[in-house]
Amino acid sequence: MFETYRPHAPLSRYVRCLWLVDDHVTYTREKILPSGFIELMINFGSPHRVIDKGDETSFNLMRQSWVAGFQTGYIINEPVAETLMLGVRFEPGGAHPFFDFPISELSNGVIDMDLIWGRFIDEARERLAEAISVEDKFRLMEALLLQRLSDRHGLDAVQHAVRAITQSEGHLPIRALSDAMGISHKHLNHQFKRMIGVTPKELARVMRLQAVLHTIDPRRPIDWADIAYRCHYYDQAHFNHDFQAFTGLSPTAYVELRAHVFGELEPGQDVHFVPVG
Repeated sequence: MFETYRPHAPLSRYVRCLWLVDDHVTYTREKILPSGFIELMINFGSPHRVIDKGDETSFNLMRQSWVAGFQTGYIINEPVAETLMLGVRFEPGGAHPFFDFPISELSNGVIDMDLIWGRFIDEARERLAEAISVEDKFRLMEALLLQRLSDRHGLDAVQHAVRAITQSEGHLPIRALSDAMGISHKHLNHQFKRMIGVTPKELARVMRLQAVLHTIDPRRPIDWADIAYRCHYYDQAHFNHDFQAFTGLSPTAYVELRAHVFGELEPGQDVHFVPVG
């Protein structure tokens, strides 16, 4: 089971969706690729291991609740058994009003929420576990998020810049964007790191990866040179280098690993998950 819920205003400005998954995966380890979102997870099932990419025998055990910051590389995740969790997918910049520190402190990390929200998140998890229906869980989570929401100045301009970068699929020159907004390139970088977690250039690279992942049609022969051209890479070498940097895989290996476990997939389906064990 995988269900999603679109929150009402004012949360809809900051939160893309709430989601709930209840599943038992058939593989032991997966790569989760950069999505451009920060996600908060509240776990009701078995723990998850987040594997150290530098030493794959080492891991952090995530038990009850955690937040995955903006990622510029893949995460190696290992569900221990069944997966039952509720998630909050923040819009780019949307996590900023819920945390009392620069969002860059979360970047490329997976952090236990006890260290951030303390007793609040423990009590929230207990109440969510007691909610009977999926709809009850979503509505309760919406109410809990409203309790954490606080005003943050400057978000309008940053979200405008995010929309421009996203709509261009990462192809918009950042210097041209800052000039059009009437602010310095340095100030735009600072605001992005504070509210998004990464620089505009890093966001643009992830958005270009998203364009690639959603362009791939695994049901048909894939012309990688054509995808590289359509997604605004300089050449095939540039495309291959970026893809490897983000995923740790060649484009062909990415498609083959997913097909081996998932079977036939539709374009755009579960593009961020790659079973690797």
